[in-house]
Amino acid sequence: MRVLLVGDHPPPYGGVAIHVRQLLQYLRGRELEVKVLDIGKGGRPAPDVIPVHGPAHFGLRLAGFVAGGWTLHLHTSGNNPKSWALAGMVGGLPGGRAPRVITLHSGLLPDYLRGSSARRVLAGMALAGYARVVAVSGAVRDAVVACGVPAHKVLVHPAFCASQVTAGAVPPRVESARARRRPLLVMAHHPSPVYGRRLAFQALRRLVEELPDVGLAVFGPGTRSEEFRRDVRETRVAAYLEDLGELEHDAALGLLSRADAFLRPTTHDGDSISVREALALGVPCVASDVCPRPVGTRVFQADSARDLAFRVREALAAGPPRVVSPDAGPVLEALYAELALARAERARAAPAV
Repeated sequence: MRVLLVGDHPPPYGGVAIHVRQLLQYLRGRELEVKVLDIGKGGRPAPDVIPVHGPAHFGLRLAGFVAGGWTLHLHTSGNNPKSWALAGMVGGLPGGRAPRVITLHSGLLPDYLRGSSARRVLAGMALAGYARVVAVSGAVRDAVVACGVPAHKVLVHPAFCASQVTAGAVPPRVESARARRRPLLVMAHHPSPVYGRRLAFQALRRLVEELPDVGLAVFGPGTRSEEFRRDVRETRVAAYLEDLGELEHDAALGLLSRADAFLRPTTHDGDSISVREALALGVPCVASDVCPRPVGTRVFQADSARDLAFRVREALAAGPPRVVSPDAGPVLEALYAELALARAERARAAPAV
């Protein structure tokens, strides 16, 4: 069985890219023949990862794998026109011997598809060429079924491989932050307001009143921007922040493993991989109520800094969660085997020419 994963591969370390790398590691460990066609911005050399440069190069490489009968598994957000154009291209490329699977990752997908009937029609057409659609949540499943995709083709499973989550070594600045702060809270940052930076700072300001040694370690892109500095000034939290900038993913997991709690104050979300990583590492997690959260997560009212601060205090008092984290690796391996068997049966049943 040969599997081609199509999607972003780190760097940068976004959720889709991390899942693609996790799945690559899992399948490689199972001794499957697996490669990644990297359509992201990384381009960093890595075993079994093929960077592509532009649509023509991508189409040429993809056609070669289709002709070879590889199982194709596309990973994309589904929340913008480019994503659906990509889905249509991969699903529509001629080559019946190559089964196709797509995972739709974004929590913004349902709102995006609800925004226009034309979007729903195009999504339904793009998904017609896939044997299975993997939705990361029930809301994503419902949205694609509403586009005319048969419900039996849609599988709901988090884009997460718990078996691949291991904390790596951390740089000295992380150890210094850990030594200074009691408790140490951690938050993944992004310049988008969707990530809830300002709300987290407001909650931190409330926590300082009871926990004067508290600190919030922030990692990710955009922490050197003027907008970030403005929010720090206006919420008066500079003395309580640990700005760690961008971290390699293994170091970010190392940071998570040393945290007393992880915050996910997003205004929109899908099945956040960072929430599941925190829980898999035994770290209390406090996340907004904008979507269903994994068992073990403490959920707060999305627009309330007061409630966020309250739930953080609850999580700190309760200590490490005890949860069983899902693993997409065995689920997808079984799905690939099912599709390969169905393809073999169709080949045997076809009349001789």
